[in-house]
Amino acid sequence: MKITNDIKNFKLQQMNNSTLLKILMLLLFCKIGSIYAQETAQIKELVIDSKVLQQKRPIYIYLPAEYEERELVSFDVIYVFDAQHRAIFDLVHAAMDCISFKKKFIVVGISSPAYVEQEYYRNSDFLPKPINVSLEEYNTDKPNAENFWRFIQEEVMPFVTTNFRTSTENYAVGHSLSASFILDKAIKTKETFKGTICISPNLAYDKNRLLEDFTNFNFEETLDPKFIYISEANEKEIFGKKWEESYDKLNEFIEKSANLGKYSLVYKEFPTYNHLKTVLPALSDALELLHLFIEKNPSFPSGDSKEITIKLTVLNKEDEAYISGNQKSLGNWNPSAVKFNVISDYERELRIKVQFPMEFKITKGNWESEVYTNLTTNNAENILINKLEKDTLHLKITSW
Repeated sequence: MKITNDIKNFKLQQMNNSTLLKILMLLLFCKIGSIYAQETAQIKELVIDSKVLQQKRPIYIYLPAEYEERELVSFDVIYVFDAQHRAIFDLVHAAMDCISFKKKFIVVGISSPAYVEQEYYRNSDFLPKPINVSLEEYNTDKPNAENFWRFIQEEVMPFVTTNFRTSTENYAVGHSLSASFILDKAIKTKETFKGTICISPNLAYDKNRLLEDFTNFNFEETLDPKFIYISEANEKEIFGKKWEESYDKLNEFIEKSANLGKYSLVYKEFPTYNHLKTVLPALSDALELLHLFIEKNPSFPSGDSKEITIKLTVLNKEDEAYISGNQKSLGNWNPSAVKFNVISDYERELRIKVQFPMEFKITKGNWESEVYTNLTTNNAENILINKLEKDTLHLKITSW
């Protein structure tokens, strides 16, 4: 086991069958709870008629309960690959409710179903054209990863950002070959995802092609913090020498890597789990670590600037209010740097120039006095707004 950078002190606790059963019951409880306690949480089943792939592709969109309640708030997006296995998609959004994730996410499930008439199957989506072996030695005779990635970039992601309130930060989850696929994108199109969770990826295809690309990647060239989680189960025992050699070389590379720049790279082993059963413990572990990473690396403004007025309604005449957020005009997370002006007994106001996405909280001047507003989510996470159509933002304090 090797853990680097911000999360070195996180310790893996091996889970026995009893613990696994408890997790399964907990996830079931969360799903039932979501039906009764969060009736506005939604899962949309949609179809994208892909011009790139010449196929109709099903996708799932999970919207948290807060999506409808907080009409201006934007949400980070987690893209879950291999969502034709519906359980993987459901595990991601259910697990986040069970591990006290402060942030709420839009979760997008991307399916890779079989198209029998075209003789096109899942492996075609995730395997690139071979360069080190012949096509006859490959795991599919129709490798199509290059076009599948075009489908993601040109059709899926634009569809999601156009139709839903998304932030600028995206994450990806994959298992097996889809884990290989997103690991490849984590190093070759590194700005697409802020974090990737790669559960039991195949590093050995095309004569260790992905392994070689990964170990030759310059981790120091990225300026923004990135999170990569890689896990293995008992694949060395089940899948043989090629997998064993590739994972051993990966482990050796990570052990010897003194400087990984802004990357938080996690490598975990779950030797008592098989290739499929490892999804549950690895995903839970990875999401816990992703949570820590996100808390230490909040979003930075990178989009358009706009002068806005923030009008705040307070509860008491004597209330003082401050804004604290992710840029200078919002105090750079100093809870007492930017104070609202008193307009009337119950009205406070600020006229400031902000850059999007703007992420902030309202306080009484210190972090012990954070407040709930009409845009605050149930978990009291930061308010994140990616764009404003109007020049005025109305906030109302609901409780100190």
